[in-house]
Amino acid sequence: MKITEVTARRYRGEGGNPYSAEMVVVEVATDADVTGMGFANAPPRMGPIIAQFIEHVFGPAALGADPRLTSELWQRLQSEAVPRRGGDGIARYALAALDMAFWDIRGKDSGQPVSALLGGHRRLVPTYANCAHHMAPDALAERAASYVAMGHRALKIRGTRGYVTPREATERVRAVREAVGPDVKLMVDVNGSWDVDTAIQQLKAWEPYDVYWLEEPVPPHDIPGYARIRARAGRTYIVGGEQNVGLAEFRSLVEQGGVDMVQPNVMITGGITDWLRIYAYATSMNVPVSPWNLQNVHIHLAAGLPNVRWIEYFMADNALLEFQTRLFAGATFKEEVDETGVQLVAPTSPGLGLALDAEVAERSLVAD
Repeated sequence: MKITEVTARRYRGEGGNPYSAEMVVVEVATDADVTGMGFANAPPRMGPIIAQFIEHVFGPAALGADPRLTSELWQRLQSEAVPRRGGDGIARYALAALDMAFWDIRGKDSGQPVSALLGGHRRLVPTYANCAHHMAPDALAERAASYVAMGHRALKIRGTRGYVTPREATERVRAVREAVGPDVKLMVDVNGSWDVDTAIQQLKAWEPYDVYWLEEPVPPHDIPGYARIRARAGRTYIVGGEQNVGLAEFRSLVEQGGVDMVQPNVMITGGITDWLRIYAYATSMNVPVSPWNLQNVHIHLAAGLPNVRWIEYFMADNALLEFQTRLFAGATFKEEVDETGVQLVAPTSPGLGLALDAEVAERSLVAD
């Protein structure tokens, strides 16, 4: 099997939603009449750059290659198409979109979901609900309680991202804990926006509210800061890695004692192929993995691999994935609820199961 064509198209959500301003969807065609699909959520103003990487840098380098040889092809694109440090940063978004398409082809060619290619296929995937809505504390607490009423037993809220002071963050934690009761796991994400002292002081302030984990307390490069916070975190787990890339950075996080759980993202780190390297290392170190975002891709990894603790689950009312959910037909999941919370039924269709909603795609396609 050989790659014959690579195309990248940009889609922009209506209404100016700042959380999903643009998506780049890549299709990889082969001489075996098997086509793979992948995508990248483009940061603001980055859509054209990602599309150009795919069509003018990575795409030509992939032509003629066998897409089923994912490790070999990933290394070829990383080392040859963008040499030296040029392969990091935004280039990884482009590489991730292509790598997803290669794995999609592998699954379709074998007639199996990607999860089965990884060696397993558990039917139900545990989730925690993303409740990181930009709301006042009382409104956020009401939304969190509504999620618990749906069966969720683990919720993540946002503590800050430049718009919430530490005092306000504590008010959010207090209001949500009082609304959901003592038996729901409460996670808080601050998106790497604090320093070490702020994180330690906030953890002290939150002791009455039994915060299950604090996510990304400091910027991704501050691995010593992670370790200092974790040493003072008490009962609260410290998790991170959402913005980190590559095995070396995750090895530093783990070996320096920075985290209790790692959160690699397929798109940020450069694709499923690189994600699997991080997963294998974390598993060898007995560190759980819980990927964030990209629920329609990460569900395959969670279904196929035993050391994935949870995937992050976005409800339809959450603006963070609203456009992605509409763009991809069938991006909703069947849920099963038990005493542990909401679990998702793992996909069984071949590949990643990605397909565009024709009407939404036509309406949102960006003309070059």
